[in-house]
Amino acid sequence: MPNPLPSELVPFGRYGGGLLTGHPIGLFIVIGVLAMGLIGLPEARWFFGASLALGCVVGFLLWLHHR
Repeated sequence: MPNPLPSELVPFGRYGGGLLTGHPIGLFIVIGVLAMGLIGLPEARWFFGASLALGCVVGFLLWLHHR
């Protein structure tokens, strides 16, 4: 088996998690988990809302930093 090129060397192989991190389906998974938490845990709604807002701000700042 020939050695892979350094640009093709990713974790978990060519079609593994290394190439699929940041895939758009992750957005739907996160929205589904948040919806289940908001509906199923009414006492934790403020926590989920605050963590969602803070996560958006931190994510935006990281996106600006790595752009």
